[in-house]
Amino acid sequence: MKARRRRLRIADCGCLAIALLGTSAGAQTQSAISPAQGAPAQSAIVVIRNATIVPVTGPRIQNGSIVLRGDRIEAIGPNVAAPSGARVIDGSGLFVYPGMIDGGTQLGLTEIGSVPGGEDTQEVGDFNPHNVALTAVNPHSELIPVTRVNGVTTVITAAEGGLISGQAGLIDLMGWTPAEMAVRRHAAMVVSYPSLGGGGGGGGFRGPQRSDAERREELDRRTRSLRSYFADARAYAEMKGRVATAGGVRKVNQAMEAMTPIMRGETPVIFDVTTADQIRGVLALADTFGIKVVLRGAREAWRLADSLAMRKIPVIVGPLTSVPDADDPYDMTYANPGVLARAGVKIAFQTSDAANSRNLPYNAALAVAYGLDADAALRALTINAAEIFGVADRYGSLAPGKVANVVVTTGDPMDVRSVVRHLFIRGQPVPLDDRHTRLYEQFRARPRTQ
Repeated sequence: MKARRRRLRIADCGCLAIALLGTSAGAQTQSAISPAQGAPAQSAIVVIRNATIVPVTGPRIQNGSIVLRGDRIEAIGPNVAAPSGARVIDGSGLFVYPGMIDGGTQLGLTEIGSVPGGEDTQEVGDFNPHNVALTAVNPHSELIPVTRVNGVTTVITAAEGGLISGQAGLIDLMGWTPAEMAVRRHAAMVVSYPSLGGGGGGGGFRGPQRSDAERREELDRRTRSLRSYFADARAYAEMKGRVATAGGVRKVNQAMEAMTPIMRGETPVIFDVTTADQIRGVLALADTFGIKVVLRGAREAWRLADSLAMRKIPVIVGPLTSVPDADDPYDMTYANPGVLARAGVKIAFQTSDAANSRNLPYNAALAVAYGLDADAALRALTINAAEIFGVADRYGSLAPGKVANVVVTTGDPMDVRSVVRHLFIRGQPVPLDDRHTRLYEQFRARPRTQ
């Protein structure tokens, strides 16, 4: 007889005014140029006036103005004068937010998974730390404009598979080449911690039906293999330092070279995990090697929320549109972000997808419906992600001197009814058309037959 499903937490909410799937069909086109190209040549100074400005790290500004000059925010406030020659946008009734950041996608690495050559998301073998995702990004992917017109301007894109998948890149969703899109070429190393059931982003193992003892033996083998690889990387980094100090010449191992910034604590490691046991294994690994840890996925992180908060380990949660397992609390996936945030854990959101990265804000909306504070959800979509990846001095909020990734919308971006009216990435106006809107207009204008 099946055990009755448990309940993790109930949020008090009168109604759930969100949907799981968004659409860009209501977006207003600013330019007819291809979204895969750069922004159209327009005035280098833009002023948005009379809008409600939501800086994220400060109080809302009613009837405020924001000045964008070049690729930066020049000024923001209630009494900001428009510089001479600026393009002025009337923001009456509109809201201004910083661009949102997706903490986990394969944007630019995949287009149509069922088509040979349409994916470049995985290399052979278990250890590929020298695999740099940015080098494989296709700036002209149709999925990029579909994503950005919903207010997502920056994403982490990375390969998957094996134990060490490679180096994730932090990119802005505009540019002719991967180098132009790059915010951080080496934003983090992606590791899938081994698991029994194939969860944790590729850290599991599949094959013929095995006994529990065989599966446990295989899990232990893969865990030892991962720890051994980190030990080799530490030894390489230490030897590299000694040889450099002595002024000698050394042999270069590209894979170990890629691991050296990890072992020195200069670059974080994203561990794709699911279960509490995997998280405990990651914490033990961190204690042994002194690495900077970011957990991602982590559906059972709520079980260790206090420990994660005490150790200041951030968690990238999501996707929240997945269904809990049969034996899990029915609301575990949706309540997990709120439990973590209330415990003091810094959280951000991921979609773990390319085609559905546009739905990033609705993942956060689900978390709000199950107990996450709305302001905390907005921070998780913006400044928290910027802090986790070390770019909070330039991204994640609206403030003078920061990169002008700015979204002008009709309402809260977590509300599926909101529509993006203007979008700027690095201060450049971005056209709000994409494959969805083009097909909509094409078939709306089709000839009518009797």
